[in-house]
Amino acid sequence: MKLRHILFLLLVLSAIAFMEPLVTFLGGLALLLGVGALIYRDLPSTAQDAVDRWMLSWLHRTRLNPAAEGSPLTFSSKHLPTTSSEIDIPTERVRRVRTKPVSNDSAVSTPPRASSKPNDDLPAA
Repeated sequence: MKLRHILFLLLVLSAIAFMEPLVTFLGGLALLLGVGALIYRDLPSTAQDAVDRWMLSWLHRTRLNPAAEGSPLTFSSKHLPTTSSEIDIPTERVRRVRTKPVSNDSAVSTPPRASSKPNDDLPAA
């Protein structure tokens, strides 16, 4: 048997071995997300707001304090923030303005633009 055939056989066997658990995992994850979306949709608006605040605070804490490598994840039972001021999320998005680069090269100059207006400074002929 050629080496190519052996490698192809190993590839097929590993695909058969790992495909079923992968499909099962992804299918189960999709099912859980779908059921969670249906449950969330049926909640009253105050409960939906509470879930939103909890998720936003969790995401905010995760972004501020990423877990170091090798450290176990810890969940604290602290008071969850209930208002946007406690969450400390900015209400306005900061806009960044691009500045035009300043050209110091005097050798390259742009020619003056031709004006479509008649020139009032010239005497009439």
